[in-house]
Amino acid sequence: MKKLTDICDIQYGFAFDSKCFTEDPAYPPLVRIRDVKRGYSETYYSGDYPQEYVLKSGDLLIGMDGEFNIARWKSDGALLNQRVCKLTVRKGTNEEYLRFAMSKALKKIEQKTAFVTVKHLSAKELNKLRLYVPDLSEQNKVAEILSRLEAIIDVRRKELEKLDELTKARFVELFGDPLTNPLKLKTKIMTE
Repeated sequence: MKKLTDICDIQYGFAFDSKCFTEDPAYPPLVRIRDVKRGYSETYYSGDYPQEYVLKSGDLLIGMDGEFNIARWKSDGALLNQRVCKLTVRKGTNEEYLRFAMSKALKKIEQKTAFVTVKHLSAKELNKLRLYVPDLSEQNKVAEILSRLEAIIDVRRKELEKLDELTKARFVELFGDPLTNPLKLKTKIMTE
């Protein structure tokens, strides 16, 4: 078992001034907690900012409120906002292995975290977190297997979404729109 702080560096987000938040995409995007999982932001920042909080595509981020998600950021130039942190692996650690290990660890923390309105993940808790980290060759094997499985699951999820769309389209093709009933089919109210 190794402490998270022994295998990666943790950069916590900056408290950007909310007065400078904007919807104008001419400015850099600002990563908020809700943006971590989806990998993009629709909130922008029109003020000055420290360069050390500028992200690049592929950075590993954790949302520290609500659901504790870990995901890769999908674009360059976004700003690392407070209550979001970035993990940067050190030599000897496979970044994908860390992502999978952290996903499991974060869900455990989330399940045991008490809350009144929103769950909060503290820097203190992250700094003391311990993970099982095998040697690098084993990390590479585990990361490769899990990455392949994740890709297969993603493809299957997309197939199911398309199948659902097809099923709905076929229904409308066969029976017409159920709201307008253009085929003038008999209707009946179903009761228990």
